Amino acid sequence: MKRVFIILAIIALACAVQASEIELREDHPREYVVQPGDTLWDIASRFLTRPWQWPAIWQANPQIENPHLIFPGDVISLVFIGGEPRLMVDDSIRRLSPQVRREAIDGPITTLPLDAIEPFLRTPRVLGEDEIADLPYIVANHEQRAFAAAGDRTFARGMADAQVGDEVVVARLAFQFVDRSEAVVGDRNMRRNRMRQGPAQVPTHERPGSEIWQNTFGKLSVFDYPIIGYEFYEAARATVIQSGDPAILQLGTGRREVMAGDYVLPVDEFELEAMFFPRAMDEMPDNGHILSITEAYYGSGHYQIVAINLGTEDGIEPGHMFSAFRPGQTIRDNQRYPLMSRAAFESPERVHVTLPDEFAGQIMVFRPFEQISYAIVLDGTDSIRINDRLDHPDRRL
Repeated sequence: MKRVFIILAIIALACAVQASEIELREDHPREYVVQPGDTLWDIASRFLTRPWQWPAIWQANPQIENPHLIFPGDVISLVFIGGEPRLMVDDSIRRLSPQVRREAIDGPITTLPLDAIEPFLRTPRVLGEDEIADLPYIVANHEQRAFAAAGDRTFARGMADAQVGDEVVVARLAFQFVDRSEAVVGDRNMRRNRMRQGPAQVPTHERPGSEIWQNTFGKLSVFDYPIIGYEFYEAARATVIQSGDPAILQLGTGRREVMAGDYVLPVDEFELEAMFFPRAMDEMPDNGHILSITEAYYGSGHYQIVAINLGTEDGIEPGHMFSAFRPGQTIRDNQRYPLMSRAAFESPERVHVTLPDEFAGQIMVFRPFEQISYAIVLDGTDSIRINDRLDHPDRRL
């Protein structure tokens, strides 16, 4: 069966991007043979200076039914229709030599490298403070063991409505997202950082920051930023084998051992479509910024994962693109207004200057939650860091 790449739904997206805004790379090819391992972003990057705009120049072949997939071996050609660039896939321009054996191809290419984001599609969960207040929790393991693994039993409280046979997720609190943006600095003392109190309180040794933090810097109000979400990682799957309070769970497959204090969550049914489309939001939310960087201590590079402070309540969907900018620092102008100089006394308002924001890179959201979303870094000129500001993906300066 003949296959070409396009999804009819992108017609609406294409209308939102004017052809005059499309910029082709100076070194773009006239045609490109799709290779195994390619992603849609990779291919768009070969033709466009702003790859996220590729939906505006893809052209469907009206002679082929359900034109929505692209496979290794397909030939993508750049043509001009009415003076406007279009990318097309068509049998009439299929490369004949060297021959590509399409029978050996397992499936179509995806928008992003799924191996880079797959752990974040299944494992992490982000909940708000109100959502964790009444979560069921592990009160103890069988025979009071410190750790329980696959095949072991464990006991959970707060599961009065659970039925025998229900599958659940045992998850561990891994991280708390705090908003350190300038917009909340002024009122952070009014929005106290606090963990949930009560019998299911997370043990001190499991809390982000540990006792050292809580007994030193954590006591200073200057560090009291508001918590806007909690990140949980799946420890194991479990099945309810006896209802009640506490209920008895039988642990199944898992990534980590289960401890008292872990939480019990429903199974997450989220599934990401392999083919989703990079696009800008209709309206950019104010004060969007990077909250955290996964497995990086200084900055985030190509295909790393970041968390942002925007979610579904802000209209975020998979595929939304942003440019990230390093906030300009406020420095003293020691060239014209050095310390204790006459110029500094006469013009105190000009002593300090804020440097302009600088473009760092572009990210695409793939997993949104209510207030927080995960995104992948696709390209850039610098490492993306915590508190980098988010703007329209067209902006580079």
